[in-house]
Amino acid sequence: MEENNKLVLAEDIETSENVESKESAATPVSHPIKKLPLTHSLPAKVAAFILTIITAAVACVSIAVCAMLVTSNHQVYTVPKDEMKRMMYENEACDNAKNVISVLTDPNVDDSRASATAVVDLKNIASMNVEFSNDLSFKNWSYDSGKEPGDMKFTFMFYDFGDGFIERSSSVVLGAKSSAKVTVVLAKSFTSSDRYSMDSMILDILYALRYMIFVIAVITFIMAISGFIFLMSASGRHQTSDKPEASFGTKIPFDLLLAGTLLVFGFFSAVMLSNIERDTFEIIFIGIFMISLLAAGLGLCMSLATRIKLGGWWKNTVTYMILHFIWKCIKGFFKLVSKIPLVWKTMVISCGIFLLDLLFVGLADEPEKIIYIFIRSIILLPAIIYFAVMLRNLLKGSRALAEGHLDQQISTGGMILDLKEAANNLNSIGKGMSLAVEERTKSDRMKTELITNVSHDIKTPLTSIINYSDLIMKEPAGSEKIAEYSEVLHRQSEKLKRLIDDLVETSKATTGNLEVNLAPCSVNELLSQAEGEYEQKMEAAGLTLVSDVPEKTVTIMADGRRLWRVFDNLLNNACKYALSGTRVYMSLEEKGSEAVITFKNTSREALNISADELMERFVRGDKSRNSGTEGNGLGLAIAKSLTDLQNGKLELFIDGDLFKAELRFPLI
Repeated sequence: MEENNKLVLAEDIETSENVESKESAATPVSHPIKKLPLTHSLPAKVAAFILTIITAAVACVSIAVCAMLVTSNHQVYTVPKDEMKRMMYENEACDNAKNVISVLTDPNVDDSRASATAVVDLKNIASMNVEFSNDLSFKNWSYDSGKEPGDMKFTFMFYDFGDGFIERSSSVVLGAKSSAKVTVVLAKSFTSSDRYSMDSMILDILYALRYMIFVIAVITFIMAISGFIFLMSASGRHQTSDKPEASFGTKIPFDLLLAGTLLVFGFFSAVMLSNIERDTFEIIFIGIFMISLLAAGLGLCMSLATRIKLGGWWKNTVTYMILHFIWKCIKGFFKLVSKIPLVWKTMVISCGIFLLDLLFVGLADEPEKIIYIFIRSIILLPAIIYFAVMLRNLLKGSRALAEGHLDQQISTGGMILDLKEAANNLNSIGKGMSLAVEERTKSDRMKTELITNVSHDIKTPLTSIINYSDLIMKEPAGSEKIAEYSEVLHRQSEKLKRLIDDLVETSKATTGNLEVNLAPCSVNELLSQAEGEYEQKMEAAGLTLVSDVPEKTVTIMADGRRLWRVFDNLLNNACKYALSGTRVYMSLEEKGSEAVITFKNTSREALNISADELMERFVRGDKSRNSGTEGNGLGLAIAKSLTDLQNGKLELFIDGDLFKAELRFPLI
């Protein structure tokens, strides 16, 4: 029995494990979701917007109350609340009494008593009694609302001095035609919503918060500012992107949106101020109006913040569109005027002035003619002086060019239209002539140097050939020196042949007549081949070749035969001119979309020459064509021309005795 129970228990455990494994396999592995900042959360922005509006409204009311408390001579802190209420009730009761007297004494009111009752009927007044002097005793009026009277009872005296009843103290009665005594008794408990109940509620709140209101103002102000900063940071942010995005509201021109908002709230403000009654309904309406105004203002600020983040916010304004249109019209007008020939422009302006003269002379009165002539003189005189000065500058500039001062430039500051164009043309002529003269001088100098260098390099082997040929002719047949002289002849002939071949190749490469077959080419293989071939030559010259070629294949579009010639020339130069006992560096690397091949060595001779000069034909680093170093100064020129033909770039850098050649080719 126990064994059966154990078997059943084991089966249950195995079954539960299988079910759990299947459930875990069926349930996809959840990946952690990147938590977005609160500035991208819509619920957070809505909550912050509502909280900011509420705290801003409370802060505004609190600050206003604080200002009232500070400027009220501290009556809230020195006068008891009941006495303050009595003072406010007395002012309100006086206004009610005055309104009742005005209605009772108005001859245009048909039923003055009913109208007087309507004035005080819905107020917290228990009773009111009006007693006029003898001549108006028939207008006496009393009112009883049925409410339980309270302790607040006020008596007012009004006197008529011919302009209607006004309140005066009993001692000022001289000249009064009639008088009215009004007694107002307020209800014990305020059940109606009027100014009495509103004043009572305001004073209760004011006295309850007269000390705490300053703390509330500071806290709500800080909260409102914090919410405002958060909303400015969150404006334009959405859950789908880290970059700010435009919304529907940002498509409306900002100044149009601002003007519409100000117009709507200005209208409601005017209506509210003209009909304010200071009852419960008015207080609620003012609160709603203030919250709506704050919400609209905050929305405008958020819209402006989004536009600023998107950039160019001023372009989406009606003001900018109008000003831009006006500016385009002005530019178009001046562009149209600039296309009109100078003679025609002069004629049009002259005709316009002539027509204005005829118009004012024929139609205007004498004072208007004088004003017109004065204004015309104010406009024309500076214009004539301006054109005279500008023409003088043009004349001086053209005279300087004519005298050969090609570097003379005419200042175009203050010039407009054709004058500026003429000055620019003269400056361009001067620059062009200076460049042409400089290029011509450089070309003549290079031709002279080329002829001199070519003559020297050809003359040296040719002289040897002539001399040794003469020696061979003078030697008897079978002389052992003939073989030695023949070897010299062969060596000098090869040197002359290489010089002529280099000249031809340089000429073809410079003129673009050299055939180049571009194909995918592995730079690694060519550099490895160069390293193998020049290893012994470097050792013979006392140099150490250091190669830094990556294992990764670097492929470019090039002609392998021409590219090898470039490498061969650069390494051959290193063997000739590098300081013995130093290292020669050869490296390859990828920089962006380019393959960069670098050759560096320390020069044996001082490199007192610029990189540009060293790249010219028949220029050598030692500047001496009589040194023992072989070379004709064409190696770098050929290398540069071949590199250019293969869409590459060869640059030389010289820093003291350090020589660096850098080749750049686009990667494929």
